[in-house]
Amino acid sequence: RGRAGEEAAMWMWTLDDRLINVTQVESIELLPVLPEEADPEAFEAGEVEADYYELIAVMASGDEAPLYEAEDADQAELAFQLLAGTLALASGGDTKLDEPFSVHQLLEEHRKLSN
Repeated sequence: RGRAGEEAAMWMWTLDDRLINVTQVESIELLPVLPEEADPEAFEAGEVEADYYELIAVMASGDEAPLYEAEDADQAELAFQLLAGTLALASGGDTKLDEPFSVHQLLEEHRKLSN
């Protein structure tokens, strides 16, 4: 039995088909994945583009879980914002998703609501 004030578990699918407990997520990060030969300083200066962007969850254990990949920076940023909003609502205790979800599902729901 859960104790008073204890967070209800919510579960999220990762890109590698793992199911993670979102209460164990320390942070989410949106990272550019650069071409092998690219210099990170050249990327920062805008001279090199990322091959793609990866959204990862950093777990309390220190493990990283891949959540989403996109070639388009705007799409990756949207995924980050949708996930951040979902996790923020869930951490307030007012919102609980009964079914495991994925970042792809959040994007699909966003598209449906935007049309």
